[in-house]
This record gives sequence, C-alpha cells and structure tokens, in this order.
Amino acid sequence: MLGQLRATRPAILVLLTSVLSVSLSAQTRLWRPDERVLLSDFSWVTAVAASNWRVYAATRHGLLIYDRGAQAWRAPVTALDGYPASLALVALADVTGNAVWLGLTDGWARYDEDLNRWERGYVAGGVRGLMLDNQDLAGGVYLRGPSGWAHLSRGALSPDPGPARLPPGNARVTTIDPETALQQSPSASAFRSLMLTDRRLQSHRFTAASSAPLQHELYLGTDGIGLIKMEDISGQWDVLSYGLLQSRADAVAAGARGVWVAGTAYGGERRGLTWLPEDLSTTTYLESAVGFGSAEVRRMLGVGDVMWVATNAGLFRVRTSGAGDMRRFDLGSGLASEDVRCLAPAPDGVWVGTAHGLSIVTADDRVTNFGSGGTTILSLLQVRESLWVGSAAGLALLAPGENAPRFVDADAALRSPIVALARVGDTLVAATADQLAWRDPAGGQWTLMRPGASSVGAITVLAADQGGVWVGGSIGLAFWSIGRSTFRSLRVPGDLPATIRDLIALPPYVWVATDSGLVRLRRDAVRP
Repeated sequence: MLGQLRATRPAILVLLTSVLSVSLSAQTRLWRPDERVLLSDFSWVTAVAASNWRVYAATRHGLLIYDRGAQAWRAPVTALDGYPASLALVALADVTGNAVWLGLTDGWARYDEDLNRWERGYVAGGVRGLMLDNQDLAGGVYLRGPSGWAHLSRGALSPDPGPARLPPGNARVTTIDPETALQQSPSASAFRSLMLTDRRLQSHRFTAASSAPLQHELYLGTDGIGLIKMEDISGQWDVLSYGLLQSRADAVAAGARGVWVAGTAYGGERRGLTWLPEDLSTTTYLESAVGFGSAEVRRMLGVGDVMWVATNAGLFRVRTSGAGDMRRFDLGSGLASEDVRCLAPAPDGVWVGTAHGLSIVTADDRVTNFGSGGTTILSLLQVRESLWVGSAAGLALLAPGENAPRFVDADAALRSPIVALARVGDTLVAATADQLAWRDPAGGQWTLMRPGASSVGAITVLAADQGGVWVGGSIGLAFWSIGRSTFRSLRVPGDLPATIRDLIALPPYVWVATDSGLVRLRRDAVRP
C-alpha cells in the first residue's frame, strides 16, 4: 500500500490542485466563515470526536462543531467550505488545537477550525481507524487502511514509507466504536431503546461514539436523530439536535430575530418547520404536531404566532407557539384549488394564490374566492389596500371594492407568466422567468430589462431590500440596484449550493432557501 501511495503522490497533487482551482474559479469571491453558512439535514452522523473543548460530528451533509464550554453549536462546515464529498467513517480530535482528523472512504482529511483550513490525502481502500501517540501528539497521526497501520507525519500528504511502529498501548489515543462505548457505559445500555426512539416513535441505530473521560461524558451519533450526549455517572442524556428537518429548503419566513424554514420531505425525512435564531447557535423543531405528508412546500408567511404554509396539498395554518396546532384548508374549506402557489398578507387574514384562482382566508377561517377561477396565480404583493397579482396570463391588479383582478395595460412581456413580485419603496418590480420590469411610481410607465442567463438563469423569486431587489434563480443570486441599473451576482455551485427557491432580506443577513438547504449570507458582504 505504501508503495502505491508513493507512486501516485504526484498524481494526487495534480488532482487536488485541479479540484481546488475548479472550486475557486466557480466562486465570485473568497468567503470568510461568518459571511456564508449552509444549513441542511445533519441528523445522520457517521463519525464523532470529542476533545476537552469541542465535539465534532461528521454527517452526510457537513461537519458539526459543538462548543462544550458555551453549550452551543458553532457554524457548520459544509461542501461550500471544503467538506469532503466522500463519507467520513471515523473521527479523532487533534488535541494540539481545535482540529479534527477524519478517516474517509477514499483517504483522510484534517480540519483546523482556528485556521479554517482543510488538508486531504488519498489512501486506497479508505481509512477505517485513527490513532494518536499521547507521548508525541504533534508527531502526526496513524491511519488504518486495508493493509494495516501507517504513520502520516504532520504536514505530509501521504503516509511515511516503511511499516508503522505503533506507540505503546498506554500511550494510544484511538477511536472507539458504539458497541464498545456502550459496554463501558451501563447507563447508555440501559436507556438505549429510549434514546433511539424519535418523536414519530421510529427506532434508530447508534452509528458512532466518542468519550470525554475528564468530564465523564459520552457522545453518540445516530442514523436520524443527530448527536446524543450522555453523562456516564448520572445516566442523564440529551439529544443535541441541530440543522434542518429536511435536506432541502423550499420556503423561508421571518420571525423574531430569526427565521422559520420548511422543505419538501423525501423518503424517510422528517416533516415540519425548523426555527433558526440569527446566530445559528441552536435549532428548534415543530415536528410532532405538524405534518405535511409528502406535499411539496411552495411558500410561507408569518403573521404573529401563525405560520401559513402553501403546499400542493392545500394551505396549512400552524401556530408556532404552544403545541404547534395545525389546520388544513382545502377544497372542502372553499379554496379555489388545493394546489397553493403563493401567499400575501391581507387586512383580515391571508391572500392565497392557487392553480385555479385567487382566494382569501379571513381571521375567522372563512374562505372567499375572487374571480371566476381557472387562472394559475404565481405571485402576490399587497400594496396598501390593493393587491398585485402575478398570474400565468400576466400581471393584474385587484383594487379595493372589486371582486376580480383586472389585467394591467402594459408591455407584452407583462402578459407572460409573472413568477415573482416585489416592492422597493414606491417602485413595483415584476419578474417573468427571464425578464425584470419596474414601474415608475410617478408616471406608471414600465421599464423592462433582461438580467442575462449567465446571471441567475430562470428567475424563481424576488425579495426587496433597501435600494434594490434580490433576484434568485436556477443558477444564481443577484442584487439589482434599480437606481444604478447594476447587478452583483453569486453563482451556483461556487457561491451557493443549488437552485434558489425562496429568499428574504433581514439585515444584517440575507437568507436563501435552496435545493441543498438554507444559506445565511452576511448582507454587507454580498451587497455592493
């Protein structure tokens, strides 16, 4: 094995260099850790490592870092930050600093939290064991591959030549598997079934383990619940849940100093809403009383302690306080269609745009339809007593006292499907799949422009911000400064992970819902 590694070392260097150059070229800028954070489903943990200060949990979608002193989560490290695409099999904390070694299916990786830097190397057949020498912690790490143990000197790319001389038994710091950890902790074995049962009463498995002997704590990874912390002496345990309920984020809505997120659930993914505070130090779920089934989530709107969720299986009203009580509005309730596409606040309830027309749900749960129906409503925007309606047939306006929207007399482009609407001051902005238009508040004239396919691709969403509007699409995100007619773009997949489904600007951040999770961007870092 070592001979193969020496022979392939130049090729490995070329490969790593080419991958790095591709990644950098796909980005529009170099990012600092606090400027861009990706949140996804981190419930499936594959490896755990604990030090006296940190707990590192390697998951399918990123590396989690738990600050044991503050008892809070730090920002996760994901593919946007260099997290390896290959699966992490084992993990071991590097006690010389805030760092962690990972054994991967195709080699090894080391992440230095203080320097925000990744190191990686290839090992044929992968690395399934890690070991440190307690008498020489700065001397490197031992890797166990298919052919046995090899020593990797600190700073090297491939293991040292020749057979590895392992440290004496009492000096070995090594990984531990879940079953061995459970045998050493009678409390963990006694509460095993309770710890591994989730709120849906589904059973899970332990996938990884790490102990922190000085604090008598055991950290256990699971295949769907996340990370579990157990105190060996008292037997008390706590689920340190973090991340989204789903890997995909389809809708995001503002809350008090944070946001609510919902995504379409696939396979065995959990269903419900996730609450994220601005600092991302924790996550809270509304899962037990909230279930959208396999419905596709489109948009969300928060009004007080109520969250309205638009799906293709009806409109859901969820109370975010208390037990998270939920009610579903459907055809039987009077909606024009159960295929709900968009939402907007109404003076006494919520406007609902559906695949067959416009409805309103009032505070006393009455449903009223506007117009004869049949036209798909794609976007809504309330401006004082009026409602702008973006439909598949073009832009319309529902004026006070009228019972049906009237199409506006405008350019032919505004008789195309209007996928998004926004308001910047007194300026109305409308978007088709490939064009933007803004309305002069003084004279009412419309100005059209095309941002270009290389900027955002097919437009999916607009979000107003001071002095301009955010434009999200299939291949990027851009800030359009209306007064200066300039665009500043971020690309998919370099700056952002996937197609943008929803977004909101809540200074000091911009929150972006994508097919690969929710991205928090520092507004001052991405705006011109």
